[in-house]
Amino acid sequence: MIKISLIDKPAELSAEKEAELVNIYKETGKSVWRESYIVDSLLKMTNNKCAYSEQKLNECSSYMEIDHFRCKKNYPDDVAKWGNLLPSCKKCNVTKGELDVEKIPIVNPLCDNPKDYLYIKGLRYYAIEDNPKGKNTIKKLGLNDESHFINPKGNLIEDIEDKLKLVLQNPKTDMSMRIFKKILNHCGPKYGFSATLSTYILYESKTYPQIEMYLKNNNLWDEELESLKTILTKIAMPK
Repeated sequence: MIKISLIDKPAELSAEKEAELVNIYKETGKSVWRESYIVDSLLKMTNNKCAYSEQKLNECSSYMEIDHFRCKKNYPDDVAKWGNLLPSCKKCNVTKGELDVEKIPIVNPLCDNPKDYLYIKGLRYYAIEDNPKGKNTIKKLGLNDESHFINPKGNLIEDIEDKLKLVLQNPKTDMSMRIFKKILNHCGPKYGFSATLSTYILYESKTYPQIEMYLKNNNLWDEELESLKTILTKIAMPK
């Protein structure tokens, strides 16, 4: 999970339109939040990722659902409220269900910085100092689910590590540099599971620091690499 910046709400979602959608929902139960302009804006906001798990949406049977951070059952007036809607994978949305976040608070990536509550070790999320909000977040969203999240992340990391080892064999070639930069870029915020992958690269991989040291010692560490590392440092979870 990474911090998300709330983008401007769609122009179509005026105050009048929002009130209209709320009334339709209350009268019919219709999923008024599935309007295309809402869906498209939410996906743009998170780079087509689940706001919680960072699983890529609408790929490999991981279809997008819209989570109401303040649930529809208890807060029907918020069903079309911009800032209450988050793109979610089915696993996170179903696991969270009708959780009342006012009574059992969880991390809201639009308001909270997940790094203040969570850390990652060995692909798994843990609550910093057993922080209740962090513990609730992991449990109520199922962030450590093996089949949905841990195994896919493990496969990605195996692939990353294999490529890093290939780069380490001869880091100074143009091809190795291209591969290395591509690896770092694909651990960034536009890609799936970026919090886990960036944390692994910076703090858990034994190969990455060897490559960085070699490149710096041979004056091959350039501005692009430094920029990529800065981006990963920003989204990586604490050690």
